[in-house]
Amino acid sequence: MHNCEGCCFAQLEDGKQVACLADKHKYLTSNESSENNFFELSRICLYKRVESWESDKTTEEKLKVAKQQLTPNIGICIDDDSDDPNDLESIVNKVINLDYPTNRIKVVIYSHFNKAGARIPGLLTKMRSAGINCWSVFIVQNNTAENETSVFTKLAEATFLARLSSKTKTDLQKSVEVINAKTNNELAPVLVFKNEDGIFINKTYVSRFYLEYLDYNKMQEAILNKVVNTEYLYNII
Repeated sequence: MHNCEGCCFAQLEDGKQVACLADKHKYLTSNESSENNFFELSRICLYKRVESWESDKTTEEKLKVAKQQLTPNIGICIDDDSDDPNDLESIVNKVINLDYPTNRIKVVIYSHFNKAGARIPGLLTKMRSAGINCWSVFIVQNNTAENETSVFTKLAEATFLARLSSKTKTDLQKSVEVINAKTNNELAPVLVFKNEDGIFINKTYVSRFYLEYLDYNKMQEAILNKVVNTEYLYNII
């Protein structure tokens, strides 16, 4: 059983825990009265830090640092699948204009070289100038698994992965805000977030299932079927 013993955010009185200074126990507590005088938790608390952690900081400063550390990395593969080149530039601009830490955003533009090879370098330069890590993967041969593996290898640091059409209707700003709020602030065990045609999947879940399908779209459909009507899927409205 997980508990708060030894955590710098455990508030004690007479050797017994009376509160969580990070206010996270309410999302994880299974029992506030345990034999060792610390709150018992239903699962791992990502905010748990040793008592000596950042000892020169106030509780508020510690919480700010912890929250920054836990901000999810969002990995986005943009499919250049529109006949209108303005669509790709439009979604790139939406990414650049996100109110979200730029070092937490990773982007790959996925396109046929003969379609967009000349203009993609300029879009990458634009994103990099805004502090966003980004790459391109060009489809030369129709080997789906090889091409997709190249894409998601570049997004290996992502916490959540999304494959978005350049014509997507997804509200990117709302998506990243909700993902951060649910997984960071509320520590919700959500594995998949859905916002219209945008599906953001926990990377660990992708790593676990991709080899069964060797096709991201097929894997995504299968994962959606697994999590529907469960706490692991959150629909962003």
